Amino acid sequence: MKRVILFFSFLIIAALNTVTYSQYGLSDAIVTGTAEGRSVTFTDPYTNNSRETFAGLMNGTIDGNATKFYCVDLRRTISFPDECHKDSAVADPRIVYILNNYYPYNPNPVGKLSNLDREVAATQIAIWHFSDGVNANTVSHTETKNRALAIIADANTNGTMTNIVTTLSIEPSINPDDFYIKTLDQNGNPIAINNIQLTISEGSLSSNTVNTSLPNGESPDVTVIGTGTGTITATAMAVMPQGVTYACPNKQRLVIAAPAIGERRATADWGALPVELVSFSSVINSRNVTLNWSTASELNNSGFDIERKISTSESWQKVGNVAGNGTTNETKNYSFTDRNLNAGQYSYRLKQIDFNGSFEYFNLSNEITIASPDEYSLNQNYPNPFNPSTKISFQIPTDGVVTLKIFDLSGKEVAELVNGNLNAGFHTINFNATGLTSGVYFYKLTAGNFTKVMKMSLIK
Repeated sequence: MKRVILFFSFLIIAALNTVTYSQYGLSDAIVTGTAEGRSVTFTDPYTNNSRETFAGLMNGTIDGNATKFYCVDLRRTISFPDECHKDSAVADPRIVYILNNYYPYNPNPVGKLSNLDREVAATQIAIWHFSDGVNANTVSHTETKNRALAIIADANTNGTMTNIVTTLSIEPSINPDDFYIKTLDQNGNPIAINNIQLTISEGSLSSNTVNTSLPNGESPDVTVIGTGTGTITATAMAVMPQGVTYACPNKQRLVIAAPAIGERRATADWGALPVELVSFSSVINSRNVTLNWSTASELNNSGFDIERKISTSESWQKVGNVAGNGTTNETKNYSFTDRNLNAGQYSYRLKQIDFNGSFEYFNLSNEITIASPDEYSLNQNYPNPFNPSTKISFQIPTDGVVTLKIFDLSGKEVAELVNGNLNAGFHTINFNATGLTSGVYFYKLTAGNFTKVMKMSLIK
C-alpha cells in the first residue's frame, strides 16, 4: 500500500509526484527551408553592428509530421535541410504567449499587417527580443518595427505566466496504488491516444500499455504492484505544442510555431514525498478567498502554483504562485489571497513544484461559494490617480440595464463604458484614457433606481 497521509479531515494522496518535460530528445525535427517572412535590418545585440537577415518562419517536420518553426538563436546560422534537431526545453513564457496568439497558430491576430511577410518578420523580431535581446527600435523598416514593438508590449503585459500545455501526463488516482494517463491537445482539450507504453523502474504494473479515450482524455487506472519506490515512464505519439524548443550542438536553436504529433515522454516518481502538507484551509471575506497551508517538511521545494477551477468548467487556471523554502524540516506557513471573484462556486488546489520541474497536487477539500451581491454598489477606481488605464468595479443584485459613463469637469460625456443588460453579480470594467488630457473626471453608474457618481484623477 502506498503512503497516504490524513490530516485535519482532508486527504492528501502523496504517492505520485508527476514530472512533466523532465526528459527530452525523443522527437526529431527536420528543417527543410524558409516559409513566410522577409529580410530585416536591425542592430545585432551580440556585435552591436547592423545586420540584415531573414526574419520569419521555416518549414519542417517533427517525426515526419509537417509543422513550422521560428528561430530563437541569432548567434548561429542554419542550412537546409537540417536533420539533427531534438526537442530540448520550453521557451520563455512570453515567447509561448506570442506563439499562442500570433501567426501561424492564430492566422488573424489583432492588428495584423496587410503584408503577411512583414507580419511574420515582426513576430520573429519580437521573439528575438525575448530570446536574444534584440532592440526592436533598431529595425530599419518602420511598419515592421512598430508591429514588433506592439507584439512585445502585448507579451510583456499578458504573457509572463504563460505555460505550454502538458499534453501527456501521469495523474494520481483515488486509490493510492493506482494512477492513470491523461492526454490533451495544444489547447488543453482532451484527446484520445492509443498505444501508450508504460514502464516502472522498480516493481511492476498491472498493464504496460494503455489507451486514453474521450470525453476526458483519460486511461483506465493502472495499479503499481510492489511496495518499493521507482520511476513510472509513459511514452506515446502525442501533441508537441507550440513553445517546445529544438536544439542541435553548434547549430541554430528553433521553437515549434504550430503543433504537430511527435514522440513524448512523461515520468513520475512513485512513492516520493517532497513536501509533507499538514493543513490546507480557506477563509472567505466578501469577494476574496484567502488560502492558508502549512508544511511539516520540504525537499527541494521551489514553490506552489495556486490553481482555481469554476464549478461549471473542467479546466484549472493558474491564479498565482508562492515561493517555497527549498529543503527544510521546520514547519512553514503559507498564505495566498485570490481577490475580486465573481459570484459562483470555486475549487482550489496547490501545485507543488520541485527545483527540477517535478510537481504534485494538493486539493482543497471543500468548495468555495461566493454569493451574489444583495445591494447596488460602485467602488473607487483603481489605481487612482491613473495613467492611462484604471479599473472601475461595481455590483448589482439583479439582472437589468446598466450604464457606466465618464464625464469631464464641464459635465461633457467623454466615454460610455457600459450600456446594456448585465447579469446580477460583480463586474469590473477597464477604462483607457489614452486620448484624454490630465485632469479630474467623474464616472456615473445607473442601474435600476440606483445612481452614483464618483471622482477620479488622470495624471499624465
